[in-house]
Amino acid sequence: MAKPRVLNLALQGGGAHGAFTWGVLDRLLQEPGFEIGRISGASAGALNGAALASGHAQGGREGARKQLDLLWRKVAEAGFPLTFLLLPLRKPGMGIWDDALPLLSPYQANPLGLGPLRYILEQVVDMAALQRGDGPRLFVNAVNVNTAQARVFRPADMSIEALMASACAPLMFQAVQIGDDAYWDGSYGANPMLWPLYEGSLDQDIMLVELTPLGRAEIPMSAKNILNRINEIVGISGLVSELHAADRLQRDSGGTALRFHGISLPEEASRLQLEPSIKRTVAQDLFEALRDTGRAACERWLDAHGDAVGVRSSMDIRARYLVPYAGGRPVDR
Repeated sequence: MAKPRVLNLALQGGGAHGAFTWGVLDRLLQEPGFEIGRISGASAGALNGAALASGHAQGGREGARKQLDLLWRKVAEAGFPLTFLLLPLRKPGMGIWDDALPLLSPYQANPLGLGPLRYILEQVVDMAALQRGDGPRLFVNAVNVNTAQARVFRPADMSIEALMASACAPLMFQAVQIGDDAYWDGSYGANPMLWPLYEGSLDQDIMLVELTPLGRAEIPMSAKNILNRINEIVGISGLVSELHAADRLQRDSGGTALRFHGISLPEEASRLQLEPSIKRTVAQDLFEALRDTGRAACERWLDAHGDAVGVRSSMDIRARYLVPYAGGRPVDR
């Protein structure tokens, strides 16, 4: 039998949109020709990565699929008490709580720092397995609130707090304290960091599961949508910087070994699924719909580009990211 081809995963953050990533991973784990290598994630991508790696360590591919399913079921269960507040988000633009969110500090709205995420992670994640690197090795990033420096938590550094820090949306949760430092959502630094996926070797395949729309036709008018687009732009900028660094390192090495692939929610989802308020919606039916969209997108990618892994890139990062976001600066060829 042919040796499985290794695919390293770059998993973006995006709140409930992370259920699309669940679907992509669920389908990839059923493909015998691929093996999951390293995982780098921010925010929801970090949570998906933690569930996959924990489950894989316990029960291989099927164990990983079960833990991903458990993660999203637990998120839906934890959000059930807030259903009354969150229900209007199913009809975007009608959510009073969602409209008020940009005006409230979590230190006012959530003074006790109540975090259902800790409860979820304690039930889903095998922290000892992540720290040992028993399954695919997980790297998650967060941003230091005081220094604005991004930090990558390696397997040896992994903790519930590190995962919570990576997913700490500043207007929803109080900053997560780790040692002497406080951290916010990793997508503010890069969405996600890429260098952990090729550290030590440029002969790698990297699959980016893209949740952030590069373009939005409408100009955001409400406070919540303005804030959402600001966050998206920051995340895109960080990812472009990571891609520039990877591209420069590859050219300096004189080779073209790094191979990039991508599956994109913005290219697959309905307009309703892409509406910014959906990111903050907690509903099992929404999660399952996004999962199914992700599975179908992965199926199409496998049919069209599955044979490219280990051979060539199926995503042109220069055309998609580096040239359009060069800001008028020349991009070396």
